[in-house]
Order: sequence, then structure tokens, then C-alpha cells
Amino acid sequence: MPTLIVDAKKRIRLPDAEPNQVFACERQGEGRFVLTRLVKAEPDEPFPRGSLSKYLTRAKAQEELALLKGCSLEVPE
Repeated sequence: MPTLIVDAKKRIRLPDAEPNQVFACERQGEGRFVLTRLVKAEPDEPFPRGSLSKYLTRAKAQEELALLKGCSLEVPE
């Protein structure tokens, strides 16, 4: 069993850990700690390629563009 040494800033270097990995630390009894690596779920793409086509048809897009033509960012004086 390898031994690990805590430095002055209370850090321990884990030999097989990769940068930005997250561990849960549980205290089990007197002087015993268990580290469990937490696996982050990869976020899904908000809109996978081609997913918006079922919501936005060509006719609907033309309606949206017609509405936006009347919009302006200028403030009337």
C-alpha cells in the first residue's frame, strides 16, 4: 500500500489522478478516509445537429422574418 504525505497546504498528490477530477471524501472511523472518484455526466448538446428542423419549417421561418422586419433597435426621439 503506497503512503501519501500531506504538504503544508493540506494537499495530497494521488499518483493516478488526472487534473480536474473530483473526489468525495468520507471519514470511516478513527483516522481512516475513503476517497471515491465522482464521475460527471457529460452534458448533451442543447440542440443536436438537425434537431431544430422539426420545429422550424420554411413557412414558419418566413413568418418570423416578416415579423422581424418591423422591429428596430433605434429609440424614437
